[in-house]
Amino acid sequence: MYRLLLFLKRIYLLVIFLGLEGVALYYYANSTERTRAQLLDGSSNLVGGVYEGIARVEDYLSLGRTNRLLEERLEGLENAVARMREREAEVVNDTLEMAPRAPLEYVVARVVRNSVGKRENYMMVDRGAADGVERGMAAVSLDGYMAGYVESVSENNAICVSVLNTEFRASGMLKGGHFGSITWRGTDPRMVRLNEVPAYAEVGRGDTVVTSGYSFSFPEGIRIGTVETYEVDEARAAYEIDVKLGLDVGALRVVLLVENPAVYERIKLEEEVLGEVEL
Repeated sequence: MYRLLLFLKRIYLLVIFLGLEGVALYYYANSTERTRAQLLDGSSNLVGGVYEGIARVEDYLSLGRTNRLLEERLEGLENAVARMREREAEVVNDTLEMAPRAPLEYVVARVVRNSVGKRENYMMVDRGAADGVERGMAAVSLDGYMAGYVESVSENNAICVSVLNTEFRASGMLKGGHFGSITWRGTDPRMVRLNEVPAYAEVGRGDTVVTSGYSFSFPEGIRIGTVETYEVDEARAAYEIDVKLGLDVGALRVVLLVENPAVYERIKLEEEVLGEVEL
């Protein structure tokens, strides 16, 4: 009791001050219609600001769920587009009496681990066998650039060989149809090398380079980048072309894993005959 009285003695001047301020504010607020309106407007702005701040915090906390919903929606749209393209291809195949190709499917996956500073860089994604991911699937950025391919799969995760890996191999093609081998030299994370393009091919700085469809993982037409520099290797009568990647691998957060049933059949066939297949 004594301590309570001692505490009140210490703060009684503050309590009196706040009480008088409250009384003064009350009389001021009710003195005229104008002051009442001004205080009401000020309190509305204050409350509105508080609610806006709370809403922003709630929006930030819900970003993870929103992103996942958007990823699921994107996956559905990509698959819908793939089915539309497949139907168009079926019409062409029927007209030309060609055998139809197996349709592509897409799985959206988040990149949960990534590296760019090593000679052998990998990406880990949060989708695995339970989601239909298989070895050999291409990893493509949301804007359609080559990022890597799936090398190993667990139940809920997968490891992808990054395009920034000295062991990475793919087949690239110039706009004129001439193709060669895509590799990374282990130095500049913005450049890959396109080799084995015949010296008689027409090459120009800024030309678009895409996948040719000849490698196991990548369907034809996935963008790689643009020609930066080039020179002819006289001994091999072929170009050595530096290709500027259209993708910032270090900034990857989400990838599309391209499901290509025709590729799996080829991989399994070669595994049966040759053992382990180098993708």
